[in-house]
Amino acid sequence: MVAIMTVLTRSQTKPSFGLRPLNPLNDLRQVADLIEVAFANTLDAPGQSALQELRWLNFFKPALWGMFYFSFERNDFLSGFVWEEDGRIVGNISLSQMEFGSRRWVISNLAVSPACRKRGIATSLMDASLEMVKQSNGAAVLLQVRADNDGARRLYRKYEFKDVIGTAYLQAKTVPQVANFYLPDGLRWREYRFNGQEAYQIYQLAKAATPLLAQQEWPIRQSRFWLGEDERLVRWVGKLFGGTRVGWLVEDGPQVVGMVDVQRGLFGDTHFVELIVHPNWRGVIEKPLISRAMQFLYRWRKTGVNIRPLSDHTEALAAYQEFGFQEEQTLIWMKRKM
Repeated sequence: MVAIMTVLTRSQTKPSFGLRPLNPLNDLRQVADLIEVAFANTLDAPGQSALQELRWLNFFKPALWGMFYFSFERNDFLSGFVWEEDGRIVGNISLSQMEFGSRRWVISNLAVSPACRKRGIATSLMDASLEMVKQSNGAAVLLQVRADNDGARRLYRKYEFKDVIGTAYLQAKTVPQVANFYLPDGLRWREYRFNGQEAYQIYQLAKAATPLLAQQEWPIRQSRFWLGEDERLVRWVGKLFGGTRVGWLVEDGPQVVGMVDVQRGLFGDTHFVELIVHPNWRGVIEKPLISRAMQFLYRWRKTGVNIRPLSDHTEALAAYQEFGFQEEQTLIWMKRKM
């Protein structure tokens, strides 16, 4: 599910028939209801939570009025459109800059009521959004779509959106019991110590493993692999209880060719595992890395595990599924240059 993004505009347009800018002071509840119906089979827990936030905002109109009139930066930062018929919102699209002052924009929550589909409403919402980006001197528009939503992907391709990268969302309700898989001769294990030298090595590994198109949109930062002081303290305290965050590296001589980072969920929270494999070693070391992670987590096997590999890492997807992980969804980022 695409993350829910509330939208603000300066428009105070009265209810009408057809396309108009979203009015956050009156429309939030209806927009939340529409999104819930339009994405009935795909809303995950974060999506449900975001819908609840939209409905809560509907009850705080005085606060919204203050933000609406006095927070000019926020007003310029977010905007969107709805399609209304007989006083009822049957279509919605959210539009925002990726960050304040950016020339890159994000479209989200393109939703049309099931009873009103195939009437050109989605096309009208897209046309209005792209025209607004053009008038704002935007350079590019990005959006996320489910890989299995063929209708939406056809619509976006009609507007010349191109695939950038996909992320698969996999889950196991409990930690699977996995046999030990050994590394090929010549490779060796090393514990991931989360220090500065290793951060640089894993940064280089991540750059090699991530498609260039994705790196152009979201540059990889070395700081992503470096633990801050607070995180180091939490990890040190966690060792007293069996470890909260651990990892292992696979080395081919001096080069790191694989990494698994395991974050154990505390107090019932879901475990999380991240895997990075150098392209030259794909299909070879995924199972040893995953098995080591599962063997560590098996002590807390009643808790679920979340995995979010890049969808182009097909060897990792196959290994996870062989070990009992189920794919919940795959989301694809698409981009259109203006």
